[in-house]
Amino acid sequence: MHPTLYMPRATHPELTFRAVTAADRDALERIAAQTWDGNDYLMDVFETWLADPEGMFYAGCLPDGRLAGAAKLTRFGDGEWWLEGIRVDPTLRGQGIGRAIHAYGVALAEALQRARGGTGEVRFCTDLSNAPVHRMAAAFQFRQVAQFWRYSAPVLPSAARAETFRLCTPEHLPALRAFLNSSPHYANVQQSAIEARWQCRRLTDARLRDLAAQGMIWLWHGVHQDAARIDGVLIGYVGSPCRQMPPEFNLTYLDARVGSLASIAQAARALDAALDVPSVRHMILARGERLVAIEQAGWRRPKDDSGKACLFSRALNQESVSEN
Repeated sequence: MHPTLYMPRATHPELTFRAVTAADRDALERIAAQTWDGNDYLMDVFETWLADPEGMFYAGCLPDGRLAGAAKLTRFGDGEWWLEGIRVDPTLRGQGIGRAIHAYGVALAEALQRARGGTGEVRFCTDLSNAPVHRMAAAFQFRQVAQFWRYSAPVLPSAARAETFRLCTPEHLPALRAFLNSSPHYANVQQSAIEARWQCRRLTDARLRDLAAQGMIWLWHGVHQDAARIDGVLIGYVGSPCRQMPPEFNLTYLDARVGSLASIAQAARALDAALDVPSVRHMILARGERLVAIEQAGWRRPKDDSGKACLFSRALNQESVSEN
């Protein structure tokens, strides 16, 4: 049973909320089929979200029981909540349902964090062009803390450059933690990696241990050519970033000593070739010096200028979650 929620004013008066169940599959499949030209990831994660023991996969329902929309609140760690997957039945859009679903997620995060005690925050990502969601974020006291732009590049075979990386092992984690804590970029990205579906997760010690165990962290020594010294770090995985796309090398975090970003970005293309996939992509923090560096390394933006994500954050247990 979830604790009592303190809902904001001016949300949808007819909606009631409950946990999504397996019986909602057909309704959500119909919504997903009309989202992003049928390329929605929602049904790919349906079972996983149902089985998540923390947070909540929740639905907003009309008085007749019809499912009007849904969303997912996830707990990544202590005080770290993530809101995603807000979906509304296309026939019901424009009625404030999405706003109410968002408000419920914030109120739920508040209540669950209050029950646990201590401080926390709830975050979410949306597209730079999604002005209605940006206005909604401001109304619910979120602030934009970062922007990420998608870049990609073809492979650039070079055995010498690929060999400047080594997989991170548990023995390397203390040195990796020291590198991150001294990195300006780590602070600028809110101590987070941007993962699949634009999920931004804190790189806590526990998360680093998990990523290292999965073979997803590479340490770079391409500046001083000293394997005992970390000059940069790359976190990533080989796989399709979304449905109906071929596998790529997806970088979720890319960092290097000051002045060395172009070098590690070029070396990443060589590592990509060694992994036998045709291209590499990364959602890079949209700061001028980083954009210049990654373009110097031969990376480019999509021709349609898509793939620009805004990260929003809100501290939990403020005085209220009411709209301004």
